[in-house]
Amino acid sequence: MVEGQLDPAAALALLESQERRVRAALDPGLALTFLTWGMAWLVGFGSIWWQVREQSPYLGPQGAVAGLFAVLLTAAAIFTGWRTQRAVAGIGGESARRGRLYGLAWLAGPLALFATFAALGRAGAAAPVLGVLGACGPLLVVGLMYLFGAACFGSRPMGVLGAWLLVLAACIGFTGPVIAAGLAALLAGGGFLVTAAVVARRGRR
Repeated sequence: MVEGQLDPAAALALLESQERRVRAALDPGLALTFLTWGMAWLVGFGSIWWQVREQSPYLGPQGAVAGLFAVLLTAAAIFTGWRTQRAVAGIGGESARRGRLYGLAWLAGPLALFATFAALGRAGAAAPVLGVLGACGPLLVVGLMYLFGAACFGSRPMGVLGAWLLVLAACIGFTGPVIAAGLAALLAGGGFLVTAAVVARRGRR
């Protein structure tokens, strides 16, 4: 081995140490992050469901409700990215680089999703199609982000929640745009709030 070069075992130990430090920095804020997403989902999708529940034909969320949903989703994503950036501040190496990329991805994901909505609308997609995508698309993006976060930082709550969101994204669209919005509010928002409570309780212990 070349002098001054880490052997594989030492390099692995250093990487695991960095991952533990990042996880220790992230875990205390997870409950607040999950609470933020839970409230955004309940209020945002709940408002959409309330507006569209009696539409015939379905027109989709209009005006202030659509704007409120976009603001809540963007704010929750920005908050999550900011918390991640704070957690990796002062930590060097590969773990810090992954943490920074993960934080930036929380900004890029919603922007890409909103651009997809705009492109489909411009292409003439029907309102029910946009409604299904509006319910399932955010679940898909956020679910994948939490699974990636679990892979990067070894956080079990992130992995379980990410998997739950992907299950919802794969299933609720078959109920149609109106019921899907209500299910997203209850099952996704409720999933975030339950996970926040579990994480907070574990933290107190």
